[in-house]
Amino acid sequence: MKRTLLIMIMGLAIALNAARVFAEDVFVTRTGKVYHHAESPFIKDRETVKMTKEEAEAKGYKPSRSYLKARAEGEPATAKEM
Repeated sequence: MKRTLLIMIMGLAIALNAARVFAEDVFVTRTGKVYHHAESPFIKDRETVKMTKEEAEAKGYKPSRSYLKARAEGEPATAKEM
């Protein structure tokens, strides 16, 4: 029983760590309502906050048009994916 529980906990820890590795980083401006990809011209030379896509969506941010276009064209959204 203890061994099974330990194996389950270890498996969960590995799965959570793997999810963090593949988390996609996005950027939001202090006053914006949408999130942007790292190469977005709309955030160049602006102060931004970096977070995962999941965090941004949980906070109510929506994807920007340039983010959606880049994703539709198969371009990497962040330097992490390159």
